[in-house]
Amino acid sequence: MKILIYITICLLIGISNTMAQRHFITNQYVYDRFLMNPADAGGNSDCITINGFFQKQWFGTDLAPTTQLLSFQTQLTQGLGSGTYIYNDRNGHNKKLSLQQSFSTGVTLRENRRGFTTLSFGLSALVEQASLDQTSFNTPGGIPDPSISGGIDRGFGFNLNSGVILRINKFNTGLSATNILPHNNPMYNSEWEPDLPMDLHFFASTSWKVADRDLYLEPMAYFRFNAQNDRRMDLNLKMYMPTPTPDIAIWSILMYRRTMDDQFGKDLGFATTLGLDYRSLSIGLEHQLGMTGAQRHYGSAMLLVAGYRFCTDRSRRAIPCSEASNGLGESSVAPKTRKSLFRR
Repeated sequence: MKILIYITICLLIGISNTMAQRHFITNQYVYDRFLMNPADAGGNSDCITINGFFQKQWFGTDLAPTTQLLSFQTQLTQGLGSGTYIYNDRNGHNKKLSLQQSFSTGVTLRENRRGFTTLSFGLSALVEQASLDQTSFNTPGGIPDPSISGGIDRGFGFNLNSGVILRINKFNTGLSATNILPHNNPMYNSEWEPDLPMDLHFFASTSWKVADRDLYLEPMAYFRFNAQNDRRMDLNLKMYMPTPTPDIAIWSILMYRRTMDDQFGKDLGFATTLGLDYRSLSIGLEHQLGMTGAQRHYGSAMLLVAGYRFCTDRSRRAIPCSEASNGLGESSVAPKTRKSLFRR
């Protein structure tokens, strides 16, 4: 545990001049926060969670961007959490297949009748295969381009991410760094390939129950930035509503995304998700409304979210006891078991 904390601190301190291999996939962090901050991996000691994501963009367009992602979270031992995800991404003739393994641990700084304070540390390692299919680049009967191989180019790379999360009662804030190592995938070693700086991610969230209503709210602010002045800000509002039937609950998410890379910034888009929990099964559909010129031209994107949890108390209600009191209402459970209703 101490080794994991030490390595995380060293990486977060020594990240100022490193260069990144690629941008991290961040659109799904609102469902699984460990995707952008490994300190959140396996945070629920009572449940094993499995989530799947399928995103489709630009309907009706050949070779349109499509992403499939599968994540798995559990607690390996007391105080040691694990989060794993694998994703397959296609964008035109480019494909990426990646596997990432994250570990987290934490220390309790305060726990008394007034609440608790914990500090979590996380570290993850990623391996990725990238490929470019050039078999259809040369026009039949045309003059061959010597820079086009005519085959499928492949390359492997690896990287590291680290993060820390501070939890004070119902308030959470975290800082993480993704793609810490320099370029090491041979596909991106060309002088024509631009260097992408490491991304830093900051988030802050809290939660509360609306008075006299069965409605739980969790606002979250997210900010991503790097050394190339590529900055993005997200505002998210998660809502969860139980029903008279303990087996069913309804949830939704509202998201606003904005790029801050010029003087006044520009709107990137809005996203809305409507979901349903039936016992241990969770399913939701997200609609992304793009605001840039290209997004308006090509159309919106859709994201299908599905998850399932296996809890130690074998509870199959839509809101297990360990989650129903997770910072969204009054609770006296141990800090390690506190987990948002919305992080499946």
